[in-house]
Amino acid sequence: MTINLNNISKKLSESVAKIEPGLAEMICYQLFDDKENTITEKNINTYHPEISIGLKLANILSEEPDDIKLEIGLCSLYLFKSGLSIHEEIGAGTPNINNKDTLWWKWGPAQAINAGDCLYSMSRLMILEENNLNDHTKINLLQKFDLLSNNMFKGKFLELKNSEDYKINLSDVKNTNSLREISVFQYVAELFDKTSDNMNLINIFKNIGDLYVLKNHLNGFNRLSDSLNINQTFSQLENEILNKKKIFPISYLFDEYKDSLEHKKKLGTIYMKRMIEFEDMKYLNELFYSSESSNTYEIKLKKLSQEIINNLNKLDNQASDLRNHLNEIQLL
Repeated sequence: MTINLNNISKKLSESVAKIEPGLAEMICYQLFDDKENTITEKNINTYHPEISIGLKLANILSEEPDDIKLEIGLCSLYLFKSGLSIHEEIGAGTPNINNKDTLWWKWGPAQAINAGDCLYSMSRLMILEENNLNDHTKINLLQKFDLLSNNMFKGKFLELKNSEDYKINLSDVKNTNSLREISVFQYVAELFDKTSDNMNLINIFKNIGDLYVLKNHLNGFNRLSDSLNINQTFSQLENEILNKKKIFPISYLFDEYKDSLEHKKKLGTIYMKRMIEFEDMKYLNELFYSSESSNTYEIKLKKLSQEIINNLNKLDNQASDLRNHLNEIQLL
């Protein structure tokens, strides 16, 4: 059995078909990219890279006995993250994401909150109602999934708490993002059996999570600073940055200037505002690239990339497809 996006879309469609039609319409609007209930590679590569890379890794490892466990685990993750997105868009007051009205803007916040809650429920039912998994596997998968969801909620709590603090501690940001963003990569890695042949690829997958989050934060930071105007639409991450999410590039800045009273005052003043203003983003970006922070950041990215490449090279031809995929999504 080969796992691909069509399998994922079909499984999700079957799950949605079980719920009330009006609610199902909202759920489909959030989950799928068209009226045929499909998920595009662009969507999965951009917003769910851990699933995209997990699918590629699955077809490299070809774990026939556990393909269904992996498929269900990925479907549950997609449902859960889709519910999170709804609630985050409401919290940030985001009317549009990438030229598409957000669910709450189209149906109202009350209905959108309900749809998000429904997706959380569906994510666990996806595991519990799968007839092709034995009870032991279901419990094991639920434990992994519940640990992930608990970590992500804890990470969100810390993220919101930190957003109201005009100071930034780099170790706090690392901890928050480990719980909130990197944990999804660790969850997907845990879906694979830990055979001796698989362990190297699974460990590489966890390293990929670190690299992805660092690069994604930097890309969002640069996009905001390069083309800010009041009428443009932003990605979810860009909206979060403007709502004072403590991303890694800015955290590196705070860490570098923690002993400079002048910079601490300037940076602190910016983060005491209700929302980051456009001129503030320009200032932060210019300061980042004129300071040692950008060099430190670049060294970290190169070190992680090289570590992944070196480990992939040890696997000979087994990982060539994964290496090509990482190049396609501009991670390496």
